[in-house]
Amino acid sequence: MSRFDLTEYDRCTVEAARRALSAAESVNLLDGSAMARMIGRLEVAVERLIEMVDAAPGADVVRCPAAHPEDLTPCGGPVVVTIIDKQDAGADGCEHHAARMLASITGAHPVAKPNAPAGVAARVFRAAHHTHPFAWLGARS
Repeated sequence: MSRFDLTEYDRCTVEAARRALSAAESVNLLDGSAMARMIGRLEVAVERLIEMVDAAPGADVVRCPAAHPEDLTPCGGPVVVTIIDKQDAGADGCEHHAARMLASITGAHPVAKPNAPAGVAARVFRAAHHTHPFAWLGARS
């Protein structure tokens, strides 16, 4: 029996925190940039877990604008890119949801936010290349 009644979104939040913690074990401690990124990811993971525990039942979870309403996965960090489509419309997003959005829109491209880490747009582009379009649909797509 579970200690808590977790929603699918809560389970995704916990899994994202586990992945962030696991990834932290392999960070090069001499690479200041990698350490800073990892600390940021861990901060976000802990914030999400605290929000999950402190949230009132039925409360809305704030997610990045790039997250599709049917996509229950938690954000993968702060908003770092804008996905621009063919009509020059854009949506800001975390790396995770921006990659999912980019994979689902033909002719779109990522643009890094001014204070984003170096190379973030390239990472989102590569992640989108390895992401199925409309990944949140799972077996329905």
